Amino acid sequence: MQADPQLTFRPLRSDDLRAISLVHQRACLIAYHFMNWSYPLSEIEPWYSSKFSEWTWTRGAFHPNEMAGFIAVRGSHIDQLFIDPTYQRCGIGTTLLVDALRSTSGRTTLNVFEANQTARTLYEKHGFRESDKWMNLDDDAMELLYVREG
Repeated sequence: MQADPQLTFRPLRSDDLRAISLVHQRACLIAYHFMNWSYPLSEIEPWYSSKFSEWTWTRGAFHPNEMAGFIAVRGSHIDQLFIDPTYQRCGIGTTLLVDALRSTSGRTTLNVFEANQTARTLYEKHGFRESDKWMNLDDDAMELLYVREG
């Protein structure tokens, strides 16, 4: 797979809030189809606004005129990783995940819905394994804790 020469990567900034929210919304409409996910931007943006102070490392992938995807880490926990559907299966998720793993040391964790097989395949390819499982009552879906050692 050849890298897109127009793609750039940089840390997220607070003025990326709208783009982050839009990528999140577009990706979740597809990735979370099993739970009929459908939050409006008016709810997503305030939620993300409060997340910036929690994140210790971030990276966004940008095509010339729009955000293609992003990742956010809190300590050694991958808190968010979303790729806009237009840019999925182009290696952006892998690039962001590998960069994030370089920024952490030791044990790294993340949460993923059991029914999100596409994301689980990506995480497992990079050494994550299921460590715990529970019913997320808010979303009425099984959620998994994935762990990557070292």
